Amino acid sequence: MRFSRFKYQFFILSLIGMVAMFAFTYGYHGGFERSISFNGGVRLTIQLPDGMDRDDLLAAAEKAGLPGASARVVDFKRNQYDLEFGPDVRDRIKAEIKEFEKQQDAQAEKDVAEGREPGKKETRTVAGEIEKLILPQLSITAENVISKAAISPSYGQELFETALWSLGWAIGLIGVYLTFRFDFPFALGASAALVHDLIFTLGFIGVMQIEPSVPVVAAVLTVLGYSINDTIVIFDRIRANIDDINQAAQPAIMDEAITQTLSRTVLTSVLTLIAVIALIVGGATSLVDFAYIILFGILIGTYSSIFIASHLVQVYTAIRKKARKGNA
Repeated sequence: MRFSRFKYQFFILSLIGMVAMFAFTYGYHGGFERSISFNGGVRLTIQLPDGMDRDDLLAAAEKAGLPGASARVVDFKRNQYDLEFGPDVRDRIKAEIKEFEKQQDAQAEKDVAEGREPGKKETRTVAGEIEKLILPQLSITAENVISKAAISPSYGQELFETALWSLGWAIGLIGVYLTFRFDFPFALGASAALVHDLIFTLGFIGVMQIEPSVPVVAAVLTVLGYSINDTIVIFDRIRANIDDINQAAQPAIMDEAITQTLSRTVLTSVLTLIAVIALIVGGATSLVDFAYIILFGILIGTYSSIFIASHLVQVYTAIRKKARKGNA
């Protein structure tokens, strides 16, 4: 099959796809989905009466007008749960508190102007206001609230930086390994293909409005690992078919290597997709986002291994060959 004939079309298609996904993310959704892990929020630890569980807690949050809450058991014996609210709820309550404070200040100024002594200023907190809203829905008192605290966005910033470092180190170390294992053009092609897959996967996360979290970072790293595995199989075949790295610039060499490994690549991807689909259909709800990212990553990783990585090696080798001839 003559894959090399359409290499520039594949490059343009990828570029259009990346731009389209990020344009949709920011144009339609207004950006990536925010999450407690990366953007902070509010956490209440609540001890529920016997007979109530996590579902009752989440239902109470919905009734109180606090959507998007998450809950997990802290102490099963004591029936204690952590109830967490994301940045959207936090920011809404903050805005309401700010408006209340403005009204208090306005009333205090009015009292002074009319010669009355201003009343005592009431202090409100985000966690406290959430507590006031949710406790009546559960028919419990403040004594059932073990603790309440704000989750700092600085934790999210630290997590974001750690994720970037992880991704950067992964791509960098893979590039170094391939330089020694094969040759620099292969390392360049593989690293560029990994960045290609990373950008597409981030675009998919934005389009699907998947909340950033530690499992999401793990899914992205898994996608990169899967993609490089496919790419190395093709690169190994290319190396077996050439005597000199400059031969990698020949379209026929590339097409033959891709064709020889195509059935293996497609079969591996299909079998892996079956396992991931089974995880989506029958897996835990907490793993659905992880599985969707893996599903998309397998597709985009297979695409980049066949149509992007090898052709980048071909283009770079051809450019380097011409440059050396020009300097000779």
